[in-house]
Amino acid sequence: MMYPYKLSVVVLVYNTEQYIRECMDSLVNQTLKEIEIIVVNDESPDNSALIVEEYLEKYDNITLINQKNSGGAVAGNNGVMQAKGEYVTIMDSDDVVPLDAYEKLYLKAKEKDADIVIGKAVSLVDGKIREVVYPKEREVWSKERSIDNLFDYLDIFYDGFYWNKIYRRSFLIEKDCLMPPGMLYADRPMVHKAFLYADKIEIIPDTVYYWRKRDNTSAQKSITQLKNDLSNLKDRMESLHYQLNYFDEFGNVTLKNEFLKRNVERLFFPINGILESEEFREVYLRETKEVFKLIDNIYDNDLGITKNLYIYMILNDLTEELLFYLSKTPNGKIINENGTYYWALPYFRDENVNIPDELFKIDVLLNQFVSIDKVQLKNNKLIIENVQIPETFTLQEVKVILQSRYNYEDTYEFTHDNSHESANYFSIDISSLQIIDAYDVYLHFKYNDKETKLRMTKAMFSDPKNLSSNSDHLLLYFTINSFVTLINKHIDINRIELGFEKIDVTLDPKRNVDSLELIIRDRKSKETFYFKKMSDNHFELKWKHFLDNNRSYDFFYKVYNKLFRLDVRDVGELKNKAMKLNSTYIRVFETEKGNLSMEALTKKTNNFNSLVKS
Repeated sequence: MMYPYKLSVVVLVYNTEQYIRECMDSLVNQTLKEIEIIVVNDESPDNSALIVEEYLEKYDNITLINQKNSGGAVAGNNGVMQAKGEYVTIMDSDDVVPLDAYEKLYLKAKEKDADIVIGKAVSLVDGKIREVVYPKEREVWSKERSIDNLFDYLDIFYDGFYWNKIYRRSFLIEKDCLMPPGMLYADRPMVHKAFLYADKIEIIPDTVYYWRKRDNTSAQKSITQLKNDLSNLKDRMESLHYQLNYFDEFGNVTLKNEFLKRNVERLFFPINGILESEEFREVYLRETKEVFKLIDNIYDNDLGITKNLYIYMILNDLTEELLFYLSKTPNGKIINENGTYYWALPYFRDENVNIPDELFKIDVLLNQFVSIDKVQLKNNKLIIENVQIPETFTLQEVKVILQSRYNYEDTYEFTHDNSHESANYFSIDISSLQIIDAYDVYLHFKYNDKETKLRMTKAMFSDPKNLSSNSDHLLLYFTINSFVTLINKHIDINRIELGFEKIDVTLDPKRNVDSLELIIRDRKSKETFYFKKMSDNHFELKWKHFLDNNRSYDFFYKVYNKLFRLDVRDVGELKNKAMKLNSTYIRVFETEKGNLSMEALTKKTNNFNSLVKS
């Protein structure tokens, strides 16, 4: 059968005028040219539809559907029903698609004759690309897979997003894999039903979707930011029960149970709401208990001790104990009893509640079980000493991972130092970290044929004072959330030029980073003045915005909100070290510590030389 389009992209629009241009630009510039763009405006009260109409005038493959406000599910279904492409996908209008995403998905679909093709999604946070915070979904997208039988890869049920996939349109219609109208969490019912009935599903590890995570303070909050709202909770539960109904119709009890196990953790997303509202608490505990009762071998999972204790407390009506666990971070000693390790958290072997010892048994590696003696920077080496985990874990490998905050794909992995007698000692040469950037430090453990990636935290240290830096251009520190972060603060400035109207700063473009800010600070008043960023590697600050007579100023720069003095060694050329501006004599000089400073005086001093301009 011939189709007028290879792919139809259904774009759901409601109150996204701030982002929709970026979304539309990513679609009209796709490398897969034979696509249809169907924009469904759900009676958005802002200017989103007007912006789309601008694109309608320029591109003949765009259709705008204006519907009465009915919700995203109805909008998505309307778009799918009107689509003319062989394959179809749905996306949100505040998100963005890489320019080659749909070409990659479509080519894989045709190569394998697949009903569904899935790609990797990443988060878009304040314009920066980050990993999606959900580790199970990341694992689903981590490598190429072909799935003809769901039992070959049951973990696919962790992925319930509609937007990182393309679907054979005829398959969706034939199997009625559409979104339930009026339901807030309508994506998972659509996606998981499609998984059930698909003959072939393909997964590619390529990034195909940028999922925007909006600021929690923004006026228009996304669905995922309303998780502690009671009506939001009811929508979550309605979505889950809708899915359970079609699993019952499908008729495979084992598949339903495995699906439920992989959705238990989602039920904990809104759990803190029970601390805030008695009404929320009553509904949450009642609804989750009924779901937990449906699951065979519910504790056979990798959720970890704390969440399995949540399950037990909910199933056994230990509400006060659950509230205690949620009100503060529980902690306890690790106990070794004949080679079996227990985490002696509150209520361990408490006769008043009789929680089974098995639920305190350590079999999943968590941050709390990792210990580190020392981490230091020395001579461009990152040295990590004595990484330890309980003996109950048969350790197969430890890696240190440095992951960029600027570009999450910029990742460095290191194994232990083979020249050292300890297998848990790392001496990592980080002189190759060229760009100004911040790197989050992770430990990746392979143990008992499992793998766990943990972000290094202050709690892992036997003594937090054993985190130290001894480097001119590298900084190792704890963030406000107690995570270990490494900043390469080496800035290369090609030239600083004093002109009659402004100071111009030109950077080496290879060292540019979006988070970089250049600053001048009044030494006496501490008032701060920011350079304006004119391009990726050009900054300027006009004299009229800050200059006063008889003042001294220091040059600073900021990377990821960490402030540093500018070292003269980081400046290639300083043009016009001294000049006269009207009645003011300006001089840039090196301090005793090698930093760059400037003074503005009304009288010429002996430090001014022949470079002074009149």
